[in-house]
Amino acid sequence: MHFRRFSPAVLALAALAACSDGNPAGPADLDPSLVQSQGDIPTRQQQRPGTFIEKSDAELWSFVQASDGVVAVGLKAPGGVRGTWRGKILVDRNQKAQGRAAVLAQRGVQLVSADELLPRLQVRLADQAALAAIRKLPFVDYVEPVIVQQELPQFAGIGGCGWGSAWTGDRQYTSTGDVYSQKFTGMNIPAAWGLSSGSGIKIGLIDSGISSGQGQFTSTFASGSSTGRTLSLLRISSQPSAYDDCGHGTKMAGIIAAPWDGQSVAGIAYRASLVSVRHASGVAAVNAGDAASSVRTANQNGAQVIVMAWESLNWMWQVSDEIEYWHYGRQVLFFGAAGTSGCWDGILDSNVIFPADMPEVVAVTGVTYPSGGVPCGIHHGSDVELTSYLDVPSTGRYTADVVGMGGSSNATAVAGGIAALVWSRNPTMTRDQVRARLQQTAQYYPSRNSREGYGLMNALKAVRGY
Repeated sequence: MHFRRFSPAVLALAALAACSDGNPAGPADLDPSLVQSQGDIPTRQQQRPGTFIEKSDAELWSFVQASDGVVAVGLKAPGGVRGTWRGKILVDRNQKAQGRAAVLAQRGVQLVSADELLPRLQVRLADQAALAAIRKLPFVDYVEPVIVQQELPQFAGIGGCGWGSAWTGDRQYTSTGDVYSQKFTGMNIPAAWGLSSGSGIKIGLIDSGISSGQGQFTSTFASGSSTGRTLSLLRISSQPSAYDDCGHGTKMAGIIAAPWDGQSVAGIAYRASLVSVRHASGVAAVNAGDAASSVRTANQNGAQVIVMAWESLNWMWQVSDEIEYWHYGRQVLFFGAAGTSGCWDGILDSNVIFPADMPEVVAVTGVTYPSGGVPCGIHHGSDVELTSYLDVPSTGRYTADVVGMGGSSNATAVAGGIAALVWSRNPTMTRDQVRARLQQTAQYYPSRNSREGYGLMNALKAVRGY
C-alpha cells in the first residue's frame, strides 16, 4: 500500500540486524536490451508514490540534515527511467563510473562509500546547494537520507528492544522436554513436527544479533535432536560484534530455530541452519544502507528463508532495490513484520510498514489466541498475507531464560519457521510454490480478509499439502 498521507519524518524501525562483509556477488547481470529500451518500465514515482523523490530540495534538505548530511544516491543511464528494475541492473559499467564521477565533481559532495554491485553510492553533502546540484544530474536516479530521525522515539521499545519477562503462560513439552505454547498447537505446529524438522533449509535472520550468553545459539545449537545443521553469527561492518545487546534478535532466533535439547524452548524449525545477521544495535532510526547490506549478507551466505522484523514508515529505495535484486535473482522467500506500535501513538494500525509492504515480501501480522482478531497496536491491512498467534515463549539473554515475545515480530518469526518446515518436507518446490502453499492452507483461503490476508497459518496442512 502507498503512504501518501504520511510525511517521511517518521521512521519506526522495530527490529534490526547485521551482516558480514562478503564479496559483492549476485545472481543478476546487466541486461543490455533493458538499457537500450526502458519503455515498459515504470518510473519510481509510478511504482511508489509519496517517497523522497517527490520532495522539493528544501523539504528534502531538512531530512538530509537530520541524517548528518549523508544520503544514498542511486545512479541511472542519462535518459533512462531508473537504474534498476526487478533485479535487473539497467546501467552499464561506463555509465555507472561516469555517474559516480559526476556526483563527486559537485561542490560540497564527499564520498562515503560506493556500491560495487548495485548502481548507488553514499555521499555527505555540505549544504542544500550540493543537494540541488546532484539531483539535477542526468545520471542521478534518486537521492534519499540514509537515516530518518523519527518523531516518536518513545514507541521504539514496543515489540522491540528488551530481554523480556519470564514466561508465565502455559507450558507444553516436546519429547525432549523443550517448552512451547498451546498457541503452537492452535496452528498445528506439533502435528507438523511429525513430518518435518526444517532439515536442509537455511534461515536468515536480519535483526539485532544473538546474545553471547545464550548457550542455545553458542554451545548447544546443533545438539540433542538438532544435529546436522550450522549456525553463522554475522554482522555488518558498522556493528561492533555479531552479538545482541538489544534482546530482539535473540528472542526471534529462539522462536525460529532453538535446538531441541531439553534446556529451553522448542524452536519451530529445530533442525534448520541459521544465519544471524546483526545490522543494528537498537530498534529505531536504522541506517538504510546497513539494512540493505544485511539483506545482501544473508543472501550471500545462502539463506533460503529470510525473516525481517525491522520496519519503517518510509519507503527506502536502496533497501527495496536490494530486496528486489535477490528476490528476482534467486530462490529466496522474504518475510516481513507488518508493524507494532502502540494504541496511543498516532500511527494508523491499518498501515503495513516497509519493507513488509513490498510485493516481494510476505507481510505477517499477529492475532490473539484463541478467538483471533488483530489487537490494537498491531498493524494490519490489505498488504497482510498471513497471520500467526501473538505472545509465545522464547529464549532470553541467558541459557536458562525462557521469556515471552509478542508483536508482529513474534508472528513473523513463527511464519519463517513454518515456511522452513514446508520447504524441508517439499525440497523440489520453488519459492513461489512454498509461498502459495502457505496461502492455500491458511484460515480464509481462497478469500482474503482486508485486515488479516489469508489468515492464520496451518503448519500441518502447509507441510502435508492438505
